[in-house]
Amino acid sequence: MRLHSILKLTSIYIVFFLTSLHSQIVVAQTKIELSSRPAVLAMMNRDIAIFRAPLNGASPEVRVENAIKRLEQVETSELTEDIKAIPFTLAGEKGFQFHLGTRHLFSLIEKDIDPESGESMDLVVTKTVETLNELKTAKYQQTKLSFMLHEAFLVLIATIALIVAIVVVRRCSNWLAHFLLVKCNQMPSHTDGVHWSEYLLMFAARLTQVISWLFLLGFLYAWITYSLSRFPLTYPLGHQLGLHVSKTIRWIAESALSAIPNLITIFIVVFITRSLLDLLKVFFRRVQSGQLKIPFLHFETVSATQRITGVIVWGICIAIIYPFIPGSNSEAFKGLSVFLGVIISLGSTGLVTQLMSGLVVVYSRALRVGDFVQVNGVRGVVTEIGGLATKIQTQNKIETTIPNSVIIANSIENFTRLNDANGSLISTTVTIGYDAPWRKIHHMLITAATAIDKIQKSPSPYVYQRALSDFYVEYQLFFHTLNPAEQVKTLSELHQKIQDEFNTAGIQIMSPHFMSQPHEPVIARE
Repeated sequence: MRLHSILKLTSIYIVFFLTSLHSQIVVAQTKIELSSRPAVLAMMNRDIAIFRAPLNGASPEVRVENAIKRLEQVETSELTEDIKAIPFTLAGEKGFQFHLGTRHLFSLIEKDIDPESGESMDLVVTKTVETLNELKTAKYQQTKLSFMLHEAFLVLIATIALIVAIVVVRRCSNWLAHFLLVKCNQMPSHTDGVHWSEYLLMFAARLTQVISWLFLLGFLYAWITYSLSRFPLTYPLGHQLGLHVSKTIRWIAESALSAIPNLITIFIVVFITRSLLDLLKVFFRRVQSGQLKIPFLHFETVSATQRITGVIVWGICIAIIYPFIPGSNSEAFKGLSVFLGVIISLGSTGLVTQLMSGLVVVYSRALRVGDFVQVNGVRGVVTEIGGLATKIQTQNKIETTIPNSVIIANSIENFTRLNDANGSLISTTVTIGYDAPWRKIHHMLITAATAIDKIQKSPSPYVYQRALSDFYVEYQLFFHTLNPAEQVKTLSELHQKIQDEFNTAGIQIMSPHFMSQPHEPVIARE
């Protein structure tokens, strides 16, 4: 029992010892990390020095705290003294001590120098002395009331100038924008095409507003920079803002100069592309006019082939000039490329299907603008063949849009293709009893057709006897017209003329049909 108690106490002591040892190790590691972490000595928005190593047992953070205390203890009378850098050696550490007159401020040792920066100890000491002199001057100026009032007066003048500039720029921009909009509204309306002068005036008015805001932002930035740079405490901030502007202007100038060779390359490639497209335009125009005969190019497919060729040539041009575009390697261009790729990927399936269907419609030459056709139950005149859909104007003056994928999936009846010179072939049907001579019926129908102005006289209309039904003979009159879009009106006039011819001859039209001959002729009398 006693042995068990001894073992238990021993184990407790061991656990306590290990826990205490672990805590001490953690504290030691923390102290080592803190002692090796760089610390920046800064005052009045100025970075004076960087401490990277402990000195005489003091970590970089402690060294910064001590240096700030010494700098804050400097009296106004001491600000006229000189800054001195005195070399020293302490515990094997070589460095420099910085003094303001006889007051010790802080020390820098060789281990405080960043080995990767390539700076020497002498260069760091020189920069530190310059910064301390600047800090001394700033602290001295800040104690002078006359100096602060003078700088505040200059800032007040700059503020008044800023307000005047804002008022002048806003009034000038508003007047100019109003003037441009008035000129735009006074322009006469045009109906014979697009006139870009109106749009240019509207764009110039909007551009004037944008430029005025850019001027205002520039004036405000300049005022902030000037105001901050007038006071000792905020001088570094204003100086940094001014350096940012100068660096930006320098970067823009250097980028513009370096981009000149690339811009010249882009200009040459675009010029060659435009010249090639102009030659292709002349080539396709001659093919379309019939001056050139190319076996694989037809009149109906020239326009589509020209557009496709233009897209391919411009695509090759863009692929060539893209690496030469300024900023093409920037993240903005990469993000835009990804965005466009996602959009094309999401919407490409249906779009590509319709585009390929449009190519099939064009290159199969099944339809042409002006053809009188019937597609998927829609009968009318083709008014437009687009890349995605085809528009047909029906006989009732209704425009119907049919997707190209629907067109290639259905049969197409073209009433114009085989009658290009003679016009579209249209027909109408009448039913006449067996007691009427068929030769006379033919003559009457042809006479009625030739009396209509919209019906072609050559080739002349003709009649077929389509069926010998139980109660009547079915006659079908065929005729040509050059204006199939007015088929309803043409057929209406033709039917009126047919009724007049048959009423004059006393012959009954057997529609609707009946079972027995009436006692009196079914003929309309005026």
